[in-house]
Amino acid sequence: MNHLLTRLPLALVSVVLLAVACTEPPPAIPPQKPSVKTITLEPRVVELPIRMVAQTVANQRVEIRARVAGTLVKQEYQEGQAVKAGQLLQEIDRRPFEAALVSAQAQLEQAQAKLADADLAVSRKTQLVAADAAAQKELDDAQSAQRTATAQVEIAESGVQKAELDLEYTRLVAPFDGKVGKAEKYVGSLVDGGQNSLLTYVQETNPIKVSFRVSENDLLRWRDGVAKGLLSVPTVDELRVAVTTLDGQRFPNEGKISFRAIAIDPATGTGEVQAQIANPEDKLLPGQFVTASLLGITRPNCLTVPQRAVQISAAGSTVYVIEGGKAQARPVQLGEWLDGEWLIESGLKANDVVVTDGVQRLRPGVEVQQQQ
Repeated sequence: MNHLLTRLPLALVSVVLLAVACTEPPPAIPPQKPSVKTITLEPRVVELPIRMVAQTVANQRVEIRARVAGTLVKQEYQEGQAVKAGQLLQEIDRRPFEAALVSAQAQLEQAQAKLADADLAVSRKTQLVAADAAAQKELDDAQSAQRTATAQVEIAESGVQKAELDLEYTRLVAPFDGKVGKAEKYVGSLVDGGQNSLLTYVQETNPIKVSFRVSENDLLRWRDGVAKGLLSVPTVDELRVAVTTLDGQRFPNEGKISFRAIAIDPATGTGEVQAQIANPEDKLLPGQFVTASLLGITRPNCLTVPQRAVQISAAGSTVYVIEGGKAQARPVQLGEWLDGEWLIESGLKANDVVVTDGVQRLRPGVEVQQQQ
């Protein structure tokens, strides 16, 4: 009994020590470094598309108007259909003009007969005067009559030409390949060369024109950029024009500039520019609003970063760079938007290591694990 009592305190001590040992916290585990993907910035040449609001315009558009008075007797087309150059569209009653041509030709024959008589008279009077058988005045009168007959022939010839033209004008044909619009007059309508002259119109849409306006400020900025070596602008013939429709789809064909204004409009401070684009399937229609992009203008020594690398807030734009294994926020000034990337105007330099993925897990000064 005494032996048990002497050992009890030692057992209790062991139990107490064991309990204390079990309640001590485990050793601390160091926090895991966030894993991020990065890129190393390298200067490169980028193309700077200049985007402007534009509108499509028919390459050619001609009104078909009557040039003689008469009644429409034929309409040989369907409104909105494709037509070929020289194809008959409408016809005015030809009969009055055929009769006028016959009359003009008869008048010409009559004038030619009178001229032949006048020529013969001059020949005879010339012989008689030479033989002293007639007075000089008789020859002079014959020659005067000859000149009058010659003038009458010329008048009659012009009458025939006019009659032929009037007869030709009764047939209204397409001036070029294109599409014909809505008819303004139908068979049975009386038309003339005045207020009732408009019959329809024909327009060419392949190629189609894209019209936009370039501001004076943009022109001056481009010239300044070229002078400072910041921009490389090719000749007008080398510039390309791309079109994006309102649904965001890029038109498959690119065009070339076909016209540029030779002066700035003082009312708007802009100059008009037009480009021609192949449009074989008529996917572009005249009057559409589109976005026109001038392609071919380049800028050397540019730094760009993906969109996901940039954080934009009310305070400005920042990106995270890696310095000494730690993430640091760097304010930047953004430039052009280049199909998924931002052009950096300032705030970064060549060989900077920029975080592209995992930005949301970072704060300044945090050590990171890089993945290229």
